[in-house]
Amino acid sequence: MALLSQTTTPTAWSCASNRQFPTHPEYQDIKPIAWVTRTQTPTKPIQTSSKEVSSSSTTTYTSEATRQLTALSKAVGQDESIRQKLLEALEFSFGDWGQAPVPQQLNRCGWLSDVSNDHAPFEYSVALSQRTGACELRFLVESQPEENTMSALQASTSQLTADIATKYGPSKVSLDRFHLISDLFLPPNAQGTLASWHSFATSKTLEKWKIYLDPQANGKQNAFKITQTAMERLGLAASWNLLEQVMHGGEDYPVYFSLGLSPNPEEAEVKVYVAHPGASATAIAQRHARADPSTNIHDIEQFYSTMAGGSLGPYRGKPGLSCFHFKNKDPSRPVARTVLYPMDNYASNDAEAQARIEQYMEIISAPQVYRDRYRSAINAVRRRPLKDGRGIHSWVGMKDKANGDRSNTYYLSAELFGSLADSGIAMK
Repeated sequence: MALLSQTTTPTAWSCASNRQFPTHPEYQDIKPIAWVTRTQTPTKPIQTSSKEVSSSSTTTYTSEATRQLTALSKAVGQDESIRQKLLEALEFSFGDWGQAPVPQQLNRCGWLSDVSNDHAPFEYSVALSQRTGACELRFLVESQPEENTMSALQASTSQLTADIATKYGPSKVSLDRFHLISDLFLPPNAQGTLASWHSFATSKTLEKWKIYLDPQANGKQNAFKITQTAMERLGLAASWNLLEQVMHGGEDYPVYFSLGLSPNPEEAEVKVYVAHPGASATAIAQRHARADPSTNIHDIEQFYSTMAGGSLGPYRGKPGLSCFHFKNKDPSRPVARTVLYPMDNYASNDAEAQARIEQYMEIISAPQVYRDRYRSAINAVRRRPLKDGRGIHSWVGMKDKANGDRSNTYYLSAELFGSLADSGIAMK
């Protein structure tokens, strides 16, 4: 989720393009990596080495994502049946564009995805229970367009939405609720760089697809109205009233809108991501207290402070986010709340990011399996020493469910095209 890092004026394009927003200045000195031919199928064992792979033009987006996701799945201890569901969904969702060779350098004349820090069109996330260390591994993908235009992106991502419903069938996926709101988020002449993203997670009994949409597709000034209308159409007017109270009086605005594609309308989760520009940890915690009186303000402050290396803010760089989760079975209160810290914008390198996370694990007395899975996940996805750059750790989240369960989610960049430039580090 790199969209929010567009905070400065970009330099000019070196080629003609119809893209609405140019690339981030942070990537102008991006260091390419080299590639190796990988012919193994997803079922064969692979190395989980952190070394760079050697040069080849035949490594595709699908094969490299398969390699990394397989390594991550093994690192967090998933069994073979769950791993195969993940890999099948990944290969399916990448489609024809996934067969394209990964270039050794970022193609600035193509569509630059904002899914991940280095514009790779996919990202991973690892959610770990603070109590048990139980893990959920997910991937997020943006179906790539044939042309470098928003209309082509809308066509490509909308086709994936339809294909997901066809492949998984009505017992697992329903687009009924999506069709109620799609016109709001996919208008003609849409603004921005996001049409829709898709995420997948699975367990032994469930296969969960979600779609992520842009409330600012008709301009930032319309983001509130778009979000309100969408929630009202979905039967969540009471949820919107609560969100209005949360965002009242500040510079907050809705930045992402996520819809679960479960066929059960009572269980299909709606998530609204709210950006908090320039807010402190305390101010963000107080917003959560407006949404849920059971909020532990100290725990949110402690999470943010530890992730920020001791700072309670205000955070003047990439803004912190909150995510409020709602279901129709009780729209008057969130079924879960998440705070997200943009680690990539406030740590000088990934070794520093990991040290902060290790400190947090001590504070919360995380079980050993939690610690082992986090460390193994980082080792599985990294291509370089952690001290040599920043960007593997994108966001770190803390999620509180209404039933009292708490987990942390680590959003991990594939780093297909290198790490972030030092010039993008924000002041704490």
